Amino acid sequence: MGQQIQSVPLLHHVQTYAGEHRGTESKPNNRPNRQYSLERFDHTASGITTITSNGLRHIDSDAPFGEEIACTLRTPQAGYARAIVGAMCEFITLRRTRIEYGQIIDNHDHLFDGTGKEGLLAATHPRFDEKFNYLTRNPNAARTSDNIELQIVTLLPISRHEIELAAPDIDLLYEQWQKNHPDLLDITRPSAL
Repeated sequence: MGQQIQSVPLLHHVQTYAGEHRGTESKPNNRPNRQYSLERFDHTASGITTITSNGLRHIDSDAPFGEEIACTLRTPQAGYARAIVGAMCEFITLRRTRIEYGQIIDNHDHLFDGTGKEGLLAATHPRFDEKFNYLTRNPNAARTSDNIELQIVTLLPISRHEIELAAPDIDLLYEQWQKNHPDLLDITRPSAL
């Protein structure tokens, strides 16, 4: 496998940006091809919680670098983040696929009652430094596929209007967010449109 990366460097990397590692949230029932866990990080000063996968990077040994997913929400909404990452981990392991930046995952219905969100946008992290998105072999070298050991894709809950705006051109959604400055870490936020 070309994806061999230890959990300790990954956990240290995420903790640098997302706050204190609070431990493993859950693991699958040791089923084949589902050897991942959900890790929780709390950034108490900011009142946010990040849930990350730990193990998805081992699914596609032919990929140039590994991939894990994350979802950051307000700490009282940590259960939503856990459910989102858990569901996407199952999707990824069952389909043996990867998630790409800019990809829209349309649920075609509410993700959770009362949130107004019907899908997810795979993105770089909206709050953390851009270095959060990649774990590199040599942090001082250029970010190339040879130097990237791991990519972290952040899942952002989005509304039906945001899905429709982003579908033809993702940049239109980013422009709207630049203009309105929505709190992307609040799953109950109103649509930016």
